[in-house]
Amino acid sequence: MNMRAAIVITLANHHIHYCKALIASINYFNPLFLIIVLKDGDFDTRFLEEFENVNIVSAREVNKLHHLNLDGLLNKLNLFFLPEFGFEFDFYIHFDADSILTHTINLEMFNDNCDFYILQGGTINPSDDAAMNNMAKYAFRPADFPEYRFSTSHLYFFSASHIVLNRSMFPILIEMVRTHRYELNKVFLNDKRIKFNDQGFLNLAINLLLFEKRITVKLFDCGIYGRDNPHDNPLLNLENVISKKETNVYFIHYTASSRRVLIEDHQYADILHFFLMLFYKNRKLDYYISEFIRLIKFYYNWFIKRVKARLKLWGILHST
Repeated sequence: MNMRAAIVITLANHHIHYCKALIASINYFNPLFLIIVLKDGDFDTRFLEEFENVNIVSAREVNKLHHLNLDGLLNKLNLFFLPEFGFEFDFYIHFDADSILTHTINLEMFNDNCDFYILQGGTINPSDDAAMNNMAKYAFRPADFPEYRFSTSHLYFFSASHIVLNRSMFPILIEMVRTHRYELNKVFLNDKRIKFNDQGFLNLAINLLLFEKRITVKLFDCGIYGRDNPHDNPLLNLENVISKKETNVYFIHYTASSRRVLIEDHQYADILHFFLMLFYKNRKLDYYISEFIRLIKFYYNWFIKRVKARLKLWGILHST
């Protein structure tokens, strides 16, 4: 089966340095993939222009099409509308920008032509209270949706950061976005039935549609988090990554708890640094200048936030 697939990256301003490493890692392992960057916000992306296989799509332009106000932490849902911008593929492989690829993606993984593939997650038993409470915190609670029915034997609970979608299910997902848009937050405010933004929505949609037998789902739990202990993944080392040997890990996801200001303070820092240098084609001066500017911006923004917080506290204290 001759399938066409593209990799989609959702990018916000504060993940640019990770995105550089991600794009370098994709081109290292899968140079033939087209990469679509869904850019959320007004920031400079000229650093991507030299890559012929990278296309940038503004979330603002996509929102002009559907008028659903899907930006911020809902930007990922704009992926469903990419065919209308000429990006027509059989499968769309989504990666959050704060990730790096550590293994070749083989399209044979998707030969069974399922509708949805989970790359980071698993199944939980609805009778497991601890697991269900965790799902309720980071996705949704089935009992909060009396209008729907879900499996009583198992549910999928997954990160929405790394998924593969068959284009055939986009109309169904768009329909569900329109239905539930009023209870989707663009910021980290979990005051509605759907928690954690696009992650909660996708967990809800996939479990519902699967129970209704409208889609098929397959699980490939093939990634790790940046906070994971390297001793648990002995094959994941720089030597194996460079030589493209088996690592048993397809990607590293640097979520908030594993991000560090300095590159060298990350877990698997040598791999992250390798791909950043590859992005700059080993032009060390360009890399160090970029890092210097990034650190200045980071500490400037940190300082401004501290000042604003102090001024706000000072205002509150003097108004009482």
